[in-house]
Amino acid sequence: MRRAALLIAMVAAVTTALLLDSTAFAATPGFSLPTKRLEGAYKFALQDRRFDPAGCYARPPELAKILTKATGRRVAVARNTNRLRNRNEVYVLKAGTSCDRLRMGLRALSIYVLDSHLGTVRIQGRKGAATPGLARTLLGVSLATQTYRLNKPDTAPRLDVLCPRGSSPIGGGMSSSPAVGPGGEGVYPHSYERLGAQLGFHISVVVLDPTPGQTTTRDVTVQAVCGRGVIPATPTPHKTVWIRSGQTKTVTARCPSGQFLVSGGFQRTNFRSDGGDYITESRASGPKAWTVTGSAYSAFGPPGQGELTAIAYCARTGKPKLTEVASSPAPIGAGQLASTTTPACPAGKRLVAGGFSNGGSPNAFFAEGAINQNDTFTARSYGFFGPAPSLTAYGYCWPAQ
Repeated sequence: MRRAALLIAMVAAVTTALLLDSTAFAATPGFSLPTKRLEGAYKFALQDRRFDPAGCYARPPELAKILTKATGRRVAVARNTNRLRNRNEVYVLKAGTSCDRLRMGLRALSIYVLDSHLGTVRIQGRKGAATPGLARTLLGVSLATQTYRLNKPDTAPRLDVLCPRGSSPIGGGMSSSPAVGPGGEGVYPHSYERLGAQLGFHISVVVLDPTPGQTTTRDVTVQAVCGRGVIPATPTPHKTVWIRSGQTKTVTARCPSGQFLVSGGFQRTNFRSDGGDYITESRASGPKAWTVTGSAYSAFGPPGQGELTAIAYCARTGKPKLTEVASSPAPIGAGQLASTTTPACPAGKRLVAGGFSNGGSPNAFFAEGAINQNDTFTARSYGFFGPAPSLTAYGYCWPAQ
């Protein structure tokens, strides 16, 4: 089918681009064999869904064939998790899979399930919070960084940074040098998310060059705020929507009863030069929720559509402990890069995460959100489709010593 051919062609093109550029490092998804195989297959399932005019996941038999070709490993179909015959093999599950929901399973020492509605790979049988989370005063705060060099347009590498041994990640950020250039050439994030099992922070990015020819090499630095005493609970609340070209949608992930927000993030946006969905807002919406907004466009080729997921990182506390500081709004000019920085955190608190809003406009691409050494947060957005009324940066502060 045409959608399968488009997916395989894109896989080949991206793989070739990464091989040609020895400086473009793309970390593999997951942290163990089961999570790597499930998350790796899911990445291609999302791309395949983008090619469907109705915005649907392919039916399990068809999707299994597509993923087998894309991953180079056999992907089979099973009625449910009781029918996973072969160990370490990915199965598309008929039970629960529909147009807008995908469930996949893998049997290793335990049974692992990836449910697109839940957002993470989970071990079957573990209900509720696998860990209750910690929400104490933050100790030993440090900012871990890792820098990557990127210059191949329309590639989407996965960039990670890990915390020092003995500390855990709370939030993170990224910066790019040089910044977004004329015409919007630059590096833009597809996700901002904490790595719980790996103890770090992860950002997938896209290298965008609307007029490719000689794309500028950029150094992209990923940041993680690390410390002791604050660990979000698991499983982590996720909430997902599907955005079609020309649409703008908002989705909110909420903390369960008895838990309050520690930080938040987003994942699964997919835009490249031919279109897709992109983030326009990611910030706290009260003490128990994280809200994200996105839009989608189509420039040429396949439909411009994709998933957008809000992530809330929560922990059990008697009362809210996160304090928000906000910048002055900065106008975003057409074809211009806007920048704004929050005030510093109040005395006795440290910046652990950041957020932003493009003022309700779909005209701008979020370029970066960086944590500064003086406990401020800087957000930058580029007016790719025209002007936007304002860019506001938000910083989130936690009690610390």
